[in-house]
Amino acid sequence: MNFGKKNKYYFFTNFNTVGYDATGDINNLIRPFRMNEPASIGDNQSVSSSLSLAPRNLNFKDSRTNFNNAELVSLNAIFNPTDKLKIKTLGFFNWDETDFFRNSVDIVDVSGASFMNTETYKLRNKKLTAFGKLDLIYNISKTKMLETTTKYNFGDYNNSANLVFNGNATIENLKHQNTLLDQKVNYTNKFKDQKVFLLTGRFIHEKTPQNYSVNQFFYHDLFPSVSTADNVTQKSNSQMQFAGINAHLLNRKKNGDLLELQIGNAFRKDKLSTAFSLLENNLVLEAPEGYQNHTAYLVNDLYFKSKYRLKINNFGIVGNLDLHQLFNTLENNGISDNQTPFFVNPSLGFDWKINDKNKIASSYSYNTSNAKMMDVFSDFVLTGFRSFSKGTGSFNQLNASSFFLNYQLGNWSDRFFANTFFIYNKNHDFFSTNTHIEQNFAKAEKILIKDREFFSVNSKFDYYFKFISSNLKLDLGYSKSDFKNSINNASLRQVISNNYNVGLELRSGFKGVFNFHIGTKWTTNVIETTIKNSFTDNTSFLDMTFLFNDVFDVQFQTERYYFGNLIKDKAYYFLDFDARYKLIENKLTLGLTGKNLFNTKTFRNYNISDIVSSSTEYRLLPRYVLLKLEYRF
Repeated sequence: MNFGKKNKYYFFTNFNTVGYDATGDINNLIRPFRMNEPASIGDNQSVSSSLSLAPRNLNFKDSRTNFNNAELVSLNAIFNPTDKLKIKTLGFFNWDETDFFRNSVDIVDVSGASFMNTETYKLRNKKLTAFGKLDLIYNISKTKMLETTTKYNFGDYNNSANLVFNGNATIENLKHQNTLLDQKVNYTNKFKDQKVFLLTGRFIHEKTPQNYSVNQFFYHDLFPSVSTADNVTQKSNSQMQFAGINAHLLNRKKNGDLLELQIGNAFRKDKLSTAFSLLENNLVLEAPEGYQNHTAYLVNDLYFKSKYRLKINNFGIVGNLDLHQLFNTLENNGISDNQTPFFVNPSLGFDWKINDKNKIASSYSYNTSNAKMMDVFSDFVLTGFRSFSKGTGSFNQLNASSFFLNYQLGNWSDRFFANTFFIYNKNHDFFSTNTHIEQNFAKAEKILIKDREFFSVNSKFDYYFKFISSNLKLDLGYSKSDFKNSINNASLRQVISNNYNVGLELRSGFKGVFNFHIGTKWTTNVIETTIKNSFTDNTSFLDMTFLFNDVFDVQFQTERYYFGNLIKDKAYYFLDFDARYKLIENKLTLGLTGKNLFNTKTFRNYNISDIVSSSTEYRLLPRYVLLKLEYRF
């Protein structure tokens, strides 16, 4: 890092093979999402891909299963050519090779299907990411400002999976790319002390071509006429163009009321093409009908949004009214259709500060949303080595109601603090699935049905015990979802999912050498359909910190995972530590880090859904110790 009066430079590089993700969440940098914030038009726009060979998200530290070989180089700068102009540049290149290992047993017992699948899975992902960002900020005057942001991202990915499925050696290959160009211009004018006008324009172009192949043929029952096929391929291309303009007026009244008005237009054009082929060696035998897609989906949203916050002493009322006139065009395999729906999205909420200790807030909203690209394509798409999915092939708008209630007792800095929130969502229309399941493949077709409900309540309590200088936290939660789907063309069946969690933590605040943080959490999931399935897991931890003096400190982190439904090896233990010794104050620091000191080599967990119960084993990074040296100048 170098800081000058006019210019500043930041150079950062990282090379590691210990599972550390030096980039953090790159997606937040490439696609920052700011819900309902000023000048945020287009933040929720991105292209959708038909399939991905990515490791599953685990309720577990990613660094323990991330066998990586990462190289990152990043160079950033800030230039101030004049008092009015600021230029920010950011660029990084990231190369990584990751390996992921899992063994799984899936048990399916639903209408018309009862079987067990075993799978040994080894995944290698190679990726190259190049990202550049240019920000120009020009202060036209004390009240006017012009900002432009230009972003370009290129990603090249080569993924291969070597798996054994029910004894059949299988290789998946997925080569794909991502190209993104994003340009945003924002003009701000604070034309009065309490009034601000923002004008924002944005253009986004993104595409993700994919080339996928499987060297086995599991679909003899689907395509009985092609008896000699021994592998399949699918080439697909998804691309999206977005163009939007938004005018936003904010008017803060003298009494504290706030009026917001927005008018704008958002245009989005999606294209999806997929070509699925059955092969014998390298010879294409058939491109089966019903498994090819050529879809173009255009949505133009002309909207007006209004929001008013009325403040009466410690009581506030917030009303929103959004008007949308849509112009939809859908073309599926040469057949085109148009639609011009109009809908209104209202919401009403309030917040009340009863006194310094009691606060309550609530809101109700009714929302109509337009179907997305991955909801409207008409033919099946291969989404994995043994799974297909299909959209509805038609226009749809989905209606939903939502209610929120929050009660807060005390403040964050008080000795006692409690916070409770309640959420209820009712989807009057929603996309479910009619899934055809066999042992070697599954086909899921989206269907539009009525009435899905979700309910959640969560309470957190914090209490500080002065006599032991420690803070106790209690976390209680319950959620329930109720929806319907269909399996193997049977009648709709009800699926009820209940989730319970109880967490307890105690954190010390001693002034001496030693401090600790201990906690435990129980989670219970219950799913009821034609059968009932459930499991209860527990996660516990103990962190200890020793600050011996100003130059030497040691930290220990211990974890315990317990999975109640596993037949054996139900508990797993982990111990990490980090020690630091300052040889020269603010100059030279010596460190020692140890991970997975118990050398736990595998990790197994248990999951359930309305279709399958799964026991999965993951390979973990082995025990290692690193000697670290940090030098600052």
